[in-house]
Amino acid sequence: MLNPKETELQHLIFGSILVMLLLAVAIISFFVIYHRRLLKEQGRLQKVKDKHQRQLLGFSISIQEKERARIGRDMHDEIGSSLSAIKMLVNRLPNTDIESHQLISNIKNGLSNTISDVRMIANNLFPSVLAKFGLADALHHQVKVLSASNTLAIDMVLDTKFELNFEYELAIYRIMQELINNVINHANAKNLSIMLNQTPERILATVKDDGCGFDAAIMEDPIQMGIGIKSIKTRVAAMQATLKITSGKDAGTLIEIHIPLNDEKDQR
Repeated sequence: MLNPKETELQHLIFGSILVMLLLAVAIISFFVIYHRRLLKEQGRLQKVKDKHQRQLLGFSISIQEKERARIGRDMHDEIGSSLSAIKMLVNRLPNTDIESHQLISNIKNGLSNTISDVRMIANNLFPSVLAKFGLADALHHQVKVLSASNTLAIDMVLDTKFELNFEYELAIYRIMQELINNVINHANAKNLSIMLNQTPERILATVKDDGCGFDAAIMEDPIQMGIGIKSIKTRVAAMQATLKITSGKDAGTLIEIHIPLNDEKDQR
Protein backbone atom coordinates (compact mmCIF):
# COMPACT_ATOMS: atom_id res chain seq x y z
CA MET A 1 0.00 0.00 0.00
CA LEU A 2 1.36 3.39 -1.00
CA ASN A 3 2.12 5.91 1.68
CA PRO A 4 0.71 9.45 1.41
CA LYS A 5 3.94 10.86 -0.03
CA GLU A 6 4.03 8.30 -2.86
CA THR A 7 0.35 8.86 -3.56
CA GLU A 8 0.91 12.61 -3.69
CA LEU A 9 3.90 12.09 -6.00
CA GLN A 10 1.83 9.93 -8.36
CA HIS A 11 -0.92 12.53 -8.39
CA LEU A 12 1.66 15.19 -9.12
CA ILE A 13 3.19 13.18 -11.96
CA PHE A 14 -0.23 12.35 -13.40
CA GLY A 15 -1.31 15.96 -13.12
CA SER A 16 1.89 17.15 -14.79
CA ILE A 17 1.45 14.68 -17.64
CA LEU A 18 -2.18 15.76 -18.05
CA VAL A 19 -1.21 19.43 -18.09
CA MET A 20 1.53 18.73 -20.66
CA LEU A 21 -0.91 16.80 -22.84
CA LEU A 22 -3.48 19.59 -22.61
CA LEU A 23 -0.77 22.13 -23.37
CA ALA A 24 0.40 20.09 -26.37
CA VAL A 25 -3.18 19.81 -27.64
CA ALA A 26 -3.63 23.56 -27.18
CA ILE A 27 -0.40 24.33 -29.04
CA ILE A 28 -1.27 21.95 -31.88
CA SER A 29 -4.80 23.38 -32.06
CA PHE A 30 -3.37 26.90 -32.14
CA PHE A 31 -1.04 26.09 -35.02
CA VAL A 32 -3.79 24.25 -36.93
CA ILE A 33 -6.17 27.19 -36.52
CA TYR A 34 -3.39 29.66 -37.34
CA HIS A 35 -2.42 27.68 -40.44
CA ARG A 36 -6.03 27.55 -41.61
CA ARG A 37 -6.43 31.28 -41.05
CA LEU A 38 -3.15 31.89 -42.85
CA LEU A 39 -4.27 29.81 -45.83
CA LYS A 40 -7.64 31.58 -45.82
CA GLU A 41 -5.94 34.98 -45.74
CA GLN A 42 -3.54 33.94 -48.50
CA GLY A 43 -6.52 32.79 -50.56
CA ARG A 44 -8.29 36.09 -49.92
CA LEU A 45 -5.22 38.08 -50.90
CA GLN A 46 -4.78 35.95 -54.03
CA LYS A 47 -8.40 36.61 -54.99
CA VAL A 48 -7.86 40.34 -54.47
CA LYS A 49 -4.67 40.15 -56.53
CA ASP A 50 -6.41 38.19 -59.31
CA LYS A 51 -9.33 40.63 -59.32
CA HIS A 52 -6.96 43.59 -59.46
CA GLN A 53 -5.02 41.95 -62.30
CA ARG A 54 -8.23 41.29 -64.23
CA GLN A 55 -9.28 44.89 -63.72
CA LEU A 56 -5.92 46.08 -65.05
CA LEU A 57 -6.21 43.75 -68.04
CA GLY A 58 -9.75 44.93 -68.67
CA PHE A 59 -8.69 48.57 -68.39
CA SER A 60 -5.77 47.99 -70.77
CA ILE A 61 -8.01 46.22 -73.30
CA SER A 62 -10.61 49.00 -73.00
CA ILE A 63 -7.98 51.65 -73.79
CA GLN A 64 -6.76 49.60 -76.78
CA GLU A 65 -10.29 49.24 -78.13
CA LYS A 66 -11.02 52.96 -77.75
CA GLU A 67 -7.82 53.80 -79.60
CA ARG A 68 -8.65 51.25 -82.30
CA ALA A 69 -12.10 52.77 -82.70
CA ARG A 70 -10.65 56.27 -83.00
CA ILE A 71 -8.05 55.21 -85.59
CA GLY A 72 -10.67 53.20 -87.48
CA ARG A 73 -13.03 56.18 -87.67
CA ASP A 74 -10.19 58.47 -88.75
CA MET A 75 -9.14 56.04 -91.47
CA HIS A 76 -12.69 55.63 -92.73
CA ASP A 77 -13.72 59.28 -92.53
CA GLU A 78 -10.51 61.14 -93.33
CA ILE A 79 -8.28 58.86 -95.39
CA GLY A 80 -11.16 57.05 -97.11
CA SER A 81 -12.85 60.33 -98.02
CA SER A 82 -9.58 61.84 -99.27
CA LEU A 83 -8.87 58.84 -101.49
CA SER A 84 -12.41 58.95 -102.88
CA ALA A 85 -11.98 62.65 -103.66
CA ILE A 86 -8.68 61.93 -105.44
CA LYS A 87 -10.39 59.21 -107.46
CA MET A 88 -13.07 61.69 -108.54
CA LEU A 89 -10.36 64.12 -109.68
CA VAL A 90 -8.63 61.35 -111.62
CA ASN A 91 -11.93 60.57 -113.36
CA ARG A 92 -11.93 64.15 -114.68
CA LEU A 93 -8.52 63.85 -116.30
CA PRO A 94 -8.66 63.91 -120.12
CA ASN A 95 -7.90 60.66 -121.94
CA THR A 96 -6.00 62.20 -124.84
CA ASP A 97 -4.28 59.04 -126.02
CA ILE A 98 -4.03 55.30 -125.37
CA GLU A 99 -1.02 55.69 -123.08
CA SER A 100 -2.65 58.28 -120.82
CA HIS A 101 -5.90 56.29 -120.83
CA GLN A 102 -4.04 53.21 -119.58
CA LEU A 103 -2.18 55.24 -116.96
CA ILE A 104 -5.39 56.81 -115.67
CA SER A 105 -7.06 53.40 -115.61
CA ASN A 106 -4.19 51.97 -113.57
CA ILE A 107 -4.36 54.89 -111.14
CA LYS A 108 -8.12 54.44 -110.68
CA ASN A 109 -7.73 50.71 -110.10
CA GLY A 110 -4.97 51.35 -107.58
CA LEU A 111 -7.09 53.92 -105.77
CA SER A 112 -10.10 51.57 -105.72
CA ASN A 113 -8.00 48.78 -104.21
CA THR A 114 -6.50 51.16 -101.65
CA ILE A 115 -9.95 52.47 -100.68
CA SER A 116 -11.15 48.88 -100.20
CA ASP A 117 -8.08 48.07 -98.08
CA VAL A 118 -8.59 51.18 -95.94
CA ARG A 119 -12.24 50.29 -95.35
CA MET A 120 -11.31 46.70 -94.43
CA ILE A 121 -8.61 47.85 -92.00
CA ALA A 122 -10.98 50.43 -90.50
CA ASN A 123 -13.63 47.74 -90.03
CA ASN A 124 -11.11 45.43 -88.35
CA LEU A 125 -10.09 48.24 -86.01
CA PHE A 126 -13.70 48.97 -85.14
CA PRO A 127 -16.27 46.40 -86.36
CA SER A 128 -19.31 48.57 -87.10
CA VAL A 129 -21.42 45.48 -87.89
CA LEU A 130 -20.89 44.30 -84.31
CA ALA A 131 -21.94 47.67 -82.88
CA LYS A 132 -25.07 47.81 -85.06
CA PHE A 133 -26.25 44.20 -85.27
CA GLY A 134 -24.49 42.18 -82.56
CA LEU A 135 -22.03 39.30 -82.27
CA ALA A 136 -23.74 36.69 -84.47
CA ASP A 137 -24.14 38.99 -87.48
CA ALA A 138 -20.61 40.35 -87.05
CA LEU A 139 -19.09 36.85 -87.09
CA HIS A 140 -21.21 35.81 -90.09
CA HIS A 141 -20.02 38.94 -91.91
CA GLN A 142 -16.40 38.19 -91.00
CA VAL A 143 -16.66 34.61 -92.26
CA LYS A 144 -18.36 35.77 -95.47
CA VAL A 145 -15.53 38.23 -96.19
CA LEU A 146 -12.84 35.63 -95.43
CA SER A 147 -14.55 32.90 -97.47
CA ALA A 148 -14.54 35.16 -100.52
CA SER A 149 -10.78 35.72 -100.30
CA ASN A 150 -9.42 32.19 -99.70
CA THR A 151 -10.16 28.52 -100.36
CA LEU A 152 -10.71 27.49 -96.73
CA ALA A 153 -14.13 25.88 -96.21
CA ILE A 154 -15.65 27.45 -93.09
CA ASP A 155 -18.63 25.88 -91.31
CA MET A 156 -20.06 28.00 -88.50
CA VAL A 157 -22.88 27.27 -86.06
CA LEU A 158 -23.94 30.12 -83.76
CA ASP A 159 -26.78 30.95 -81.44
CA THR A 160 -29.05 33.26 -83.39
CA LYS A 161 -29.19 35.74 -80.50
CA PHE A 162 -26.56 36.45 -77.86
CA GLU A 163 -27.67 38.22 -74.69
CA LEU A 164 -24.41 40.00 -73.85
CA ASN A 165 -23.30 43.57 -73.34
CA PHE A 166 -21.19 45.21 -76.05
CA GLU A 167 -17.86 44.93 -74.18
CA TYR A 168 -18.26 41.16 -73.78
CA GLU A 169 -19.37 40.71 -77.39
CA LEU A 170 -16.39 42.76 -78.57
CA ALA A 171 -13.97 40.66 -76.48
CA ILE A 172 -15.41 37.41 -77.86
CA TYR A 173 -15.38 38.81 -81.40
CA ARG A 174 -11.69 39.71 -81.09
CA ILE A 175 -10.84 36.23 -79.79
CA MET A 176 -12.74 34.49 -82.59
CA GLN A 177 -11.27 36.87 -85.17
CA GLU A 178 -7.73 36.07 -84.00
CA LEU A 179 -8.37 32.31 -83.91
CA ILE A 180 -9.79 32.31 -87.44
CA ASN A 181 -6.90 34.40 -88.77
CA ASN A 182 -4.42 32.02 -87.13
CA VAL A 183 -6.00 29.08 -88.96
CA ILE A 184 -5.93 30.94 -92.28
CA ASN A 185 -2.35 32.15 -91.90
CA HIS A 186 -0.63 29.23 -90.18
CA ALA A 187 -2.65 25.99 -90.13
CA ASN A 188 -2.59 25.13 -93.85
CA ALA A 189 -6.08 23.70 -93.29
CA LYS A 190 -8.79 22.82 -95.78
CA ASN A 191 -11.72 22.88 -93.36
CA LEU A 192 -12.57 25.03 -90.37
CA SER A 193 -15.46 24.42 -87.97
CA ILE A 194 -16.67 27.14 -85.59
CA MET A 195 -19.27 26.75 -82.86
CA LEU A 196 -20.46 29.34 -80.37
CA ASN A 197 -23.42 29.01 -78.02
CA GLN A 198 -24.73 30.58 -74.84
CA THR A 199 -26.39 29.20 -71.72
CA PRO A 200 -27.40 31.21 -68.65
CA GLU A 201 -24.09 30.26 -67.00
CA ARG A 202 -21.50 30.42 -69.78
CA ILE A 203 -20.45 30.87 -73.39
CA LEU A 204 -18.80 27.89 -75.08
CA ALA A 205 -16.66 28.58 -78.14
CA THR A 206 -14.91 25.89 -80.17
CA VAL A 207 -12.68 26.31 -83.21
CA LYS A 208 -11.53 23.14 -84.98
CA ASP A 209 -9.39 22.74 -88.11
CA ASP A 210 -7.82 19.87 -90.04
CA GLY A 211 -4.50 21.63 -90.57
CA CYS A 212 -0.89 20.85 -89.71
CA GLY A 213 -1.32 21.31 -85.96
CA PHE A 214 1.39 22.46 -83.56
CA ASP A 215 2.97 21.76 -80.20
CA ALA A 216 0.45 23.07 -77.65
CA ALA A 217 3.31 23.64 -75.18
CA ILE A 218 4.15 26.76 -77.20
CA MET A 219 1.10 28.36 -75.59
CA GLU A 220 2.93 28.34 -72.25
CA ASP A 221 6.23 29.69 -73.61
CA PRO A 222 6.28 33.53 -73.67
CA ILE A 223 9.26 33.52 -76.05
CA GLN A 224 7.65 31.31 -78.72
CA MET A 225 4.14 32.65 -78.20
CA GLY A 226 3.03 35.00 -80.98
CA ILE A 227 1.34 38.37 -80.52
CA GLY A 228 -2.03 36.95 -81.57
CA ILE A 229 -1.91 34.16 -78.98
CA LYS A 230 -0.83 36.62 -76.29
CA SER A 231 -3.81 38.80 -77.17
CA ILE A 232 -6.16 35.81 -76.91
CA LYS A 233 -4.75 34.75 -73.53
CA THR A 234 -5.01 38.31 -72.21
CA ARG A 235 -8.68 38.56 -73.16
CA VAL A 236 -9.40 35.07 -71.81
CA ALA A 237 -7.78 35.99 -68.48
CA ALA A 238 -9.70 39.27 -68.28
CA MET A 239 -13.00 37.37 -68.63
CA GLN A 240 -12.00 34.64 -66.12
CA ALA A 241 -12.43 32.16 -68.95
CA THR A 242 -10.62 28.86 -69.50
CA LEU A 243 -8.69 28.01 -72.65
CA LYS A 244 -8.05 24.40 -73.69
CA ILE A 245 -5.98 23.45 -76.74
CA THR A 246 -5.72 19.97 -78.23
CA SER A 247 -3.26 19.75 -81.11
CA GLY A 248 -0.54 17.62 -82.63
CA LYS A 249 1.62 17.49 -85.71
CA ASP A 250 -0.52 16.81 -88.81
CA ALA A 251 -3.50 16.16 -86.49
CA GLY A 252 -5.30 19.49 -86.69
CA THR A 253 -6.21 21.68 -83.75
CA LEU A 254 -9.20 21.94 -81.42
CA ILE A 255 -9.54 25.05 -79.26
CA GLU A 256 -12.22 25.26 -76.58
CA ILE A 257 -12.99 28.37 -74.57
CA HIS A 258 -15.39 28.38 -71.62
CA ILE A 259 -16.46 31.90 -70.69
CA PRO A 260 -18.42 32.23 -67.42
CA LEU A 261 -21.37 34.59 -67.13
CA ASN A 262 -21.45 35.10 -63.39
CA ASP A 263 -22.12 38.82 -63.31
CA GLU A 264 -25.31 40.48 -64.52
CA LYS A 265 -23.22 43.22 -66.12
CA ASP A 266 -21.92 40.63 -68.61
CA GLN A 267 -25.43 40.27 -70.02
CA ARG A 268 -27.93 42.77 -71.26
